[in-house]
Amino acid sequence: MSFEPCIYAPIPDRMARCCECIPHRKRFGAAVRAIFITVLSVTMSRAAIAQALQSEVKYSARDSMRYDLAKQTVYLFGAATVKYQDVELTADRILLDLDREEVQAFGTLDSTGVPVGAPQFTQGGQEVKADSIRYNFKTKEGLIREVRTQESQMYALAHLSKRHANGEIHSLGGSLTTCDRPHPHYRFDVSKMIVIPDDKIVMGPAIMKIGNVPTPLVAPFGFFPNHKGGSAGLLIPTWGNSDQFGFFLLNGGYYLPLGENFDQQLTADIYSRGSWGLRSITRYKSRYRFSGNMDLQYSDKLNSIREYPDFSEQRTYFIRWNHLMDPRASLTDRFNASVNIGSSQNFTNNFNSTTADYLSNTFQSNVNWSHLWPGKPYSLSVAARHSQNTLTRSFDVTLPSVNFNVQRFFPGLLFRPESTGKQKWYERVGVTWNSVFENRLNTTEDQISIQNIPNLIDQMRNGVRHTGSVSTSIKTRAFTLNPQLNITDRTYFDALNKTYYPTNDSVAVDTIAGFYNIFDWNIGATATSKLYGMYSFRSGRLTAIRHVITPSASLTYLPGKDTRISGPYGPGGSVGSYSPYDIGIYGQPSPNSSGLVALGLVQSVEGKMRSRKPDAKGDPQFTKIKFLDYLGINANYDLLKDSVNWSPVNIAARTRLFDLLDLNLASNWNPYATDSLGRNVDRPTRSVDGSLAHLNNATAALGFDLQSKRYGKPVGETSSDDQVVGEADPSKGARVNFSIPWHLRVNYSWGIARNYRAKEYTEQQSQSVLFSGDLNILKYWKLGFSSGYDMEAGEWTPTSLNLYWDLHCWEFNANVIPFGVRKSFTFRINVKASVLEDLKYELRKPFGNTNELLY
Repeated sequence: MSFEPCIYAPIPDRMARCCECIPHRKRFGAAVRAIFITVLSVTMSRAAIAQALQSEVKYSARDSMRYDLAKQTVYLFGAATVKYQDVELTADRILLDLDREEVQAFGTLDSTGVPVGAPQFTQGGQEVKADSIRYNFKTKEGLIREVRTQESQMYALAHLSKRHANGEIHSLGGSLTTCDRPHPHYRFDVSKMIVIPDDKIVMGPAIMKIGNVPTPLVAPFGFFPNHKGGSAGLLIPTWGNSDQFGFFLLNGGYYLPLGENFDQQLTADIYSRGSWGLRSITRYKSRYRFSGNMDLQYSDKLNSIREYPDFSEQRTYFIRWNHLMDPRASLTDRFNASVNIGSSQNFTNNFNSTTADYLSNTFQSNVNWSHLWPGKPYSLSVAARHSQNTLTRSFDVTLPSVNFNVQRFFPGLLFRPESTGKQKWYERVGVTWNSVFENRLNTTEDQISIQNIPNLIDQMRNGVRHTGSVSTSIKTRAFTLNPQLNITDRTYFDALNKTYYPTNDSVAVDTIAGFYNIFDWNIGATATSKLYGMYSFRSGRLTAIRHVITPSASLTYLPGKDTRISGPYGPGGSVGSYSPYDIGIYGQPSPNSSGLVALGLVQSVEGKMRSRKPDAKGDPQFTKIKFLDYLGINANYDLLKDSVNWSPVNIAARTRLFDLLDLNLASNWNPYATDSLGRNVDRPTRSVDGSLAHLNNATAALGFDLQSKRYGKPVGETSSDDQVVGEADPSKGARVNFSIPWHLRVNYSWGIARNYRAKEYTEQQSQSVLFSGDLNILKYWKLGFSSGYDMEAGEWTPTSLNLYWDLHCWEFNANVIPFGVRKSFTFRINVKASVLEDLKYELRKPFGNTNELLY
């Protein structure tokens, strides 16, 4: 029941109280102000009255209020609240002293003896909880007992605290922790401390306790950053031992925030046998504009001792830059970058590389700027690209690549006076256009150096290519016909030239600068159709089956253009040929004309199944199931060839079995026999061994993904954080979802490739199975695994086991790689909160090739 004061009730000498006076509640605010003006006019001077009424004091209580006019005191009972300017105080019991302009708040005990209604003080967004609070509105200072407050990620508990007008809290006795439990799992017991809002927390002598058990971790003093945007500080390294490099400290350094939009992390690695490494990570973000990061790495690894003959030194670097422009920043311009460039051997060690980087054979980069013209069908883009292979050490660069693209438009519509009426045939003719200029360099990694830049510039090849297309679509009831004319124009700025010298029987190869143009075109048409077959069932849950056949046929004519030059360019002055455009980056037209007929046939089979349960209205429900997602066959026939007209036949199929197994099949068949060199001859395979065709290659893939139901939820799709991250660095496995008890993924792949020579052939097969998943072994324990087995090689693929334990405010992570070059063991236990991320114990132990982790 709610109690409010009533000005119409008789007022005794000490207090006035009314339990039920609902008709007069609307006049409560005016009545209270009248009482206070009367009291203040008797006991205070006019100056004091003006000062006291400068800001209004609002207060309320759920239970009752009691006024002591002689002492100018208000007593509030039950869910009491007092508000003054930006200060708000709530508690079960509040005493408001108007003479001293201060307030006191207390909690109480319920019928079972449990404390309830503890005071809660809020000012300027800062919240303080305590057993009792005493606060002066005029000085804005307070005295607090058993205070509990949160500053950023830190929770401060103090026995006796004084709050100053600037918001600082000075305390005697208490503790600090990042655990939000009333009885924290761990804490730092301190003798005194100062909490400075949005700055830092300074503490005196402190000892760390886990529960109530003290630990040897003692500090004479300390401070914790309390900035909302982070603060500068040291990064504690990870230690370990390697048989190859000795004892090491990894990722130790300094973190430095550079304003609200940037931060910088500088770290170093040092090894007892002379190796070292440096790393710089810069992150930046501007809201609604862009975000990105840049990662620079450099290392110097020493193998063996300098005086030994097997000594070697390996200096590597790697640059990563990711930049993403927010789509809201501009409607017309885009700039994005993804750079991954460096030494091929940079990720071959066990220390600074993830499993994905270690297994990657190629790294690519792309920096792109594009501009769109609003309401126009064309756009412009400028890009720089890079690609490198860590096995062959090839290094390819495209700088720049300028692309002007015109999307499909219909010239016939430009002359149409109105948009109504039936379209003419020429109004359905569409045109596209694309122009591109590229400057390319194909070299190897060992040629990349500052001193070699002039030679690399000479090796660059460039050119311009224009492509255009004119097409339309003619639809009938039986099929759709799409005629198309394509043109290609290539322009090169240098060409190949060969000269034969009979005096010394040699051929000189030169590159001649100039302006060289090649024009090419082709014309064709494609016809497609769809055939449907339906079969219905009168009984059973399966009510119907539908069979869809999509045949297609196309005819393309290429006139061909022979640019070859014949002469004594072969070995020993024999007759040979070459094309001046062999060095062109866009190639050259085919020297032979062709009339290509392409035939294709695609099929799919699906069914309609009645559900076991009707809907809410009692009507039957139906679901669509697919028996065969895709079955396709295609082949080409060249009408203008004098022999070997058919191309190899491709057959592929895809389906999902029992709504569980994903099956993919693909194969390639050669209808012609081969000679002793493996070349096709104009004879069918039936004349050789009686078969319709020879199998060139085939692949099969079978996989399934299983997971249990979520705790208390139906089965749904998993997110990217529903599994333990299988990285060698367990610090990356902190985001774990325990709502799915278990998850299993299995993929099996098989492949075969044959090389026929006359009646004989050589065969190479591959067969492997990959599996990964995770399992909740206890309530807050999750085991993740990733592995596989190569059945042909008889070896395990890269394997990783990860154990994660959620300890509420702490986390435990252990990772084991038991096989291969990267055999290692990693252990880490740390505080979750980033403000104490260096409060951790981490150990990395690589085993190299000499020490077996598992036997």
